Amino acid sequence: MGREKGNILVGKKYLYQYPLAVLESLCDEILISTCKEMKTEKEYEQVCDEIPNIGPMGGIYSCLKKSSNEINIVLSYDLPYANEGLFMELLKHTESADLILPAFPEDRLQPLCGIYKKITTNVLQNRIDQKIYAMHKITPYINTEVVIIEENMPFFHPNLFMNINDQSDLSQLASELS
Repeated sequence: MGREKGNILVGKKYLYQYPLAVLESLCDEILISTCKEMKTEKEYEQVCDEIPNIGPMGGIYSCLKKSSNEINIVLSYDLPYANEGLFMELLKHTESADLILPAFPEDRLQPLCGIYKKITTNVLQNRIDQKIYAMHKITPYINTEVVIIEENMPFFHPNLFMNINDQSDLSQLASELS
């Protein structure tokens, strides 16, 4: 987009504020993965990637290492449609898996919107050591549960996993908010 997406004003909020509101309702600790200081209404710990330039894996790995919790919600700041109901559903599966990821039927997993137990840090470290940085390539090495998100679920939204990546995505979001 040519600029920091999180600081784009959409409606009456900045883009990062939509997912942050979800995290604030569910989490006792919020870590923001960023190497550039980010101004927020409340003061949250900001964690710079321990291993730079490896994409989302670097941020997730660094925040999981820093987290004081065994169960962690990972949510990308450019997923404004993600909601509390989604994570309440995912959290129901923490007894049976170390990584819980949502997906629409017959669609790809959403590794930037899921539940990660702290133990997954070991697998991320292993993948990083092997220079394999694609998040979708970690699931064979972690006790993973995929939660299929169906239209009949009360929190369902057709754009639940839509990333805001360009001006047309921003325009669509702005029109839905108005």
